[in-house]
Amino acid sequence: MKNIFKIFIALLFLSGMAQTVFANGVNTLIKESKLDTTSTIAVSVKDAESGKVVYQYNEKKLLHPASTQKVFTVFPALDVLGEDYLFRTEFYVYDGNLIVKLGADPLLTSLDLKEAAKAIKALGYNHFKNVYFDDSVMDNVEWGVGWMWDDGTNKLMPKFSAYNLDGNLVNISVSKNENGAPVVKSPTEYSLPVLNAVKVGKSNDLYAIRHDWISPDIICINGTMSANTNVAVPVNNMKRYFQKRLFDYLSRSNIKIDNKSALNAQVPAGAKKVNEIAHFSSVVIEKILKDSDNYCAETYAKIAGGVQANSQANLANQVNVFYDYWQKNGLDTSEIVIADASGVSRNNLLNVDFMTNALNKLYAEKGADKMKSILAQPGEGTLSNRMLNHRGKVFLKTGTLSSVSGLTGYVIADNGKVYSVAILIQNFVFPSSQVKMFENRLIEEIEKL
Repeated sequence: MKNIFKIFIALLFLSGMAQTVFANGVNTLIKESKLDTTSTIAVSVKDAESGKVVYQYNEKKLLHPASTQKVFTVFPALDVLGEDYLFRTEFYVYDGNLIVKLGADPLLTSLDLKEAAKAIKALGYNHFKNVYFDDSVMDNVEWGVGWMWDDGTNKLMPKFSAYNLDGNLVNISVSKNENGAPVVKSPTEYSLPVLNAVKVGKSNDLYAIRHDWISPDIICINGTMSANTNVAVPVNNMKRYFQKRLFDYLSRSNIKIDNKSALNAQVPAGAKKVNEIAHFSSVVIEKILKDSDNYCAETYAKIAGGVQANSQANLANQVNVFYDYWQKNGLDTSEIVIADASGVSRNNLLNVDFMTNALNKLYAEKGADKMKSILAQPGEGTLSNRMLNHRGKVFLKTGTLSSVSGLTGYVIADNGKVYSVAILIQNFVFPSSQVKMFENRLIEEIEKL
């Protein structure tokens, strides 16, 4: 019995020594980093099973989480919607009219609408007096609170609404004419006024911008091009884009519409459903957590807010889903601020202590296998080109904004234990790649435990 006690004490001593060595190593990394002089670094590492604190640095500092926040907004929404939630776009017929009930499906494509039009025609419907759109599922606020006005042409930050279609993106083509000069063409399916400021160069390095203070409707394509390419830009009027695409496909299917003006009305009692497009939300969750899709994150969380409140989806009930879930799970949310679901808003403020506490709750509730499968590991999503020799050991969500970077998730250490990890770094002037290399080194130190 005494020998067992001695072994136990020895193991505790060795464990304490390992944590001390680890803490010293991380402290050295931070102190030797130029980041710590001019920027803010926050780190929290906890045992995922016991919750024991292994290391913390600036753990209570409120910082911008960027897309690491998605981990903590997607699970509250999943709790409301369930694993098998379907995004549905439904087509009804009533009194000689076609009624489209929108579901804000972030996976809906123009091809889906094309097939729906063909299916409706196949049922024998050749003529409608009007086409009505029931967009009551979601309010008409199309961007997150605190999103930046100059991100209006950023393909990573399209608007989101009941009229989601094609990722709410269209392509502007850039090619060369017979003289080798750049030519810019607006999408044929959705006309946009486009200004050509492209020059011929050694590589394709193009970007789109709107000069809102001069002409907010005109998109200017800038940069250099060496070969034919496309520039993806967000749709500025999703309602018009959706309706135009549907009317085009109805026409191609030889379905006559008397009134070509799109009207709004909710589906009346007694309407007959004639078609449905449905997509599983599990695909959306993967796009959120592995690919860091902002458009999917905002739509998913907002829909969850509407379902929980049994009302039209809006920002207020979206945010309530987050706070209700984490308070129900025993976490203190009084000192953090959530303004959107994606982490894009600069109004969001989290601390790494909350993040690792939340990760521990998820680990206990969902289990190790679920959490490892749902987060990206090296070679996947936003970790496609990071820490490739650590595959199977790290399962993380990245976060990147201007002068903000972060990682959160789980690390399997050499001692076999799983650790919840949160790293946030902000207000840096160094290249983002340099900051991410520093994050990688911190993860490597955790692995050595």
